[in-house]
Amino acid sequence: MILPPKVFLSYAFEDTALADKIANTLQQNGIDTWWAGWCIRAGDSIRQRIDEGLDDCTHFVVLLTPTSIGKSWVNAEIDAGLIRKLGESTRFIPLRCGLSASDLPPLLSGMLSPELDPTNVDLCQLIGDIHGVSRKPPLGPAPKVLRAAEAAPTGFSASATAVARLFVQSSKNGKHHDPSYDLARLATELQLSEEDTKDAVFELGPLVNNYRDKHITPEDALFVAFDRFWMPWDAETDALQVAVGLINDPDFPKEQDKLAEHLGWPARRLNPAIAYLADRALILFRKSTSGRAWRFSFIMKTDETRRFVKSRS
Repeated sequence: MILPPKVFLSYAFEDTALADKIANTLQQNGIDTWWAGWCIRAGDSIRQRIDEGLDDCTHFVVLLTPTSIGKSWVNAEIDAGLIRKLGESTRFIPLRCGLSASDLPPLLSGMLSPELDPTNVDLCQLIGDIHGVSRKPPLGPAPKVLRAAEAAPTGFSASATAVARLFVQSSKNGKHHDPSYDLARLATELQLSEEDTKDAVFELGPLVNNYRDKHITPEDALFVAFDRFWMPWDAETDALQVAVGLINDPDFPKEQDKLAEHLGWPARRLNPAIAYLADRALILFRKSTSGRAWRFSFIMKTDETRRFVKSRS
């Protein structure tokens, strides 16, 4: 069972009304509070009761006002609270009201001392601090550039990897010029400066085309190189499947739309696979000029196709 925090509230008699409000507010918010108003009864030993309150408190709160700061009794309780603080058994909280931080005694001047407005006693932060509620905001996600780098060991920098990931995941058909960004929009999307974005594009070299920072687009080879990191396929593996079909099946489709239907692949997957073979001169091909989804309109096997398949066997 987790025990509630226990506060010993030290104050001067002249500040009883404010201390009463503080004690009741703490008590109502799950903080077991010792203060003389309800812990010392007629006939009690004042010293004994105070010692009992100090003995098991987790937090010592002293209400420091222009009146209490000079009271010998309050100072004696402060001494006891500081001794418990030194023993690391109690947190010491100097609570100021009508007193500047510069007026604190030297031993208290190095502590964070919350200030109360006597006309509007707001103890929310004090209550949170006593309960150990962190003031730190929730941890947000890492910038996109870091998430991209952590997700894929591409061998490129985090920023270049983020550019590649954005193109891979936002491309509709996996072919050159799909998609296209200007430098400012690309930097905003990646949460990078324009300078870092430009350097990342430069790092990717021939995998990306940059026309005067107005049209930054992927080349076919980018999807061949990076699809395996963020898509459920690998262009090289797919290319081998296409090559095997060309070699082993005389009826294997040569037109890309028929080939896509035969394999059950969308253009987004088939284009990089054929680009892999075309870029390495492993097939004869004709590029599509229709402007449709297909990058190639027709492919044929060659001796290089056969050698490629043989080398992978």
